[in-house]
Amino acid sequence: MASSATGPSRQRAHSSAASISISSGSSDGYFDSDDELDYFRKQQQKEWEEGMEQLQVLVSAVLIPVLGKWFGRRWSGWLYDRYLRVGLGKTFFFGEYLAAFIKVPASKLS
Repeated sequence: MASSATGPSRQRAHSSAASISISSGSSDGYFDSDDELDYFRKQQQKEWEEGMEQLQVLVSAVLIPVLGKWFGRRWSGWLYDRYLRVGLGKTFFFGEYLAAFIKVPASKLS
C-alpha cells in the first residue's frame, strides 16, 4: 500500500512541474525560449530535406530503372508482334491508315 500512496503523489508532483514549465515560456507553451523553437524548426526542416533527398534517390535509383525495364520489355514485345504482322515498311512506322496516304517519290521507286 505504501507504493500506491507514493505513486499518485509523484504523478501530482510531475504534473504540477509540467504545468509550470508549460505556463512559463514562449507563446506556444512548449519551448522555454525562442532560440529553442528556432533550433527545433531548423532540425525539422533539416530532417524533411534529408527525407526528400532519400526519396529522390529511391526514385532515381530503383523506381525509374524498374519501370524502364518493364516498359521496354512491353514495347519491344509490341514492336516484334507488329513486325511479324505487317513487316518492315510504311505500315510498320505509320500505321495502316496513314500508310495509305503517304506517297513515295518516283525517284525512290526506280
